[in-house]
Amino acid sequence: MVVDPHRGRATPVGGWRPDVSADSVVQDAGEIRVLPCGEQHLLIELGRTGGLRMSLRTLRLAELIDDAAIDGVTDVVPMFASVLLGLDPLVVDAETVERRCHALVEAIGDDMELSHRSRLVEIPVYYGDPWSEACVQDYREKVAPIEHNPTFVARSNQLDSCEELYERHSSTEHWVAGVGFWPGLPDMFPLDPDKRLFVPKYDPPRIWTVRGGVGVGGGFTSIYPLETPGGYHLIGRTPTPIYGLDRTAQTGFDGSVVLFRPGDRVRFRRIDADEFTAIEAQVDSGDFEHTTLGSEVFDLHRYHEQYGTHQNHGDAT
Repeated sequence: MVVDPHRGRATPVGGWRPDVSADSVVQDAGEIRVLPCGEQHLLIELGRTGGLRMSLRTLRLAELIDDAAIDGVTDVVPMFASVLLGLDPLVVDAETVERRCHALVEAIGDDMELSHRSRLVEIPVYYGDPWSEACVQDYREKVAPIEHNPTFVARSNQLDSCEELYERHSSTEHWVAGVGFWPGLPDMFPLDPDKRLFVPKYDPPRIWTVRGGVGVGGGFTSIYPLETPGGYHLIGRTPTPIYGLDRTAQTGFDGSVVLFRPGDRVRFRRIDADEFTAIEAQVDSGDFEHTTLGSEVFDLHRYHEQYGTHQNHGDAT
């Protein structure tokens, strides 16, 4: 067995796991932390763990703050279990915003009544692609020995093969809990708790990652929007753009420079090398359009009806 940076600082399989149970994110009413982030931002923390329930609470708080139209609040960014607020200190002071936010948290209501209008976006993925493997090989040569990433992810989750890994990853919808770190980079988790994948991140991280790389780290999946450093294990690549200053008019971007937004759902569709090349040509010619499979109101009642309510199933995966 190769002793390599896959395992990072985390305990190997059988020990380390992110806390993703339903009960792990239940908060007392109004219990939040408000942290200053420089002179022009406040971070409103609703909890210390993420999950579907907490994501819906965070999205609801962001909506309430938007609706309140607080003078001097210039930006509202929900992500995982917190909301980052941009402030104009010449218009409003942090203490006033904090008081308003405490009151708005009280207005979130019962968790089981939480809902969010969620888009379903299809992303084609060439699993086990050669570009991701070339990126990993570069890491082997320049940084440290490391196992074939899909093989490691499969083995870490007691799967018999990479094929089983690809099938698991593409057979459920994934919930986008946050967008950031790199411009347009989504962090998402599978809605079906039986499709979860856990794996520690690289340590040290890669010095570069192929654009469009689909990576798994912790209990999350990300798509790399640019050629950037990264620490998630690469299991595939998408030819479709998810960020670009020239993409605002394209289908799915809806006037934004990024494709994804918190509360989206993603369905990964398996493609082969030929289809990857064909889609890439459409992207290059400007003819490609993202497939958005509609939107619907998504709520915890629906989730529990579909996946059950016992521990480890009531929250996000």
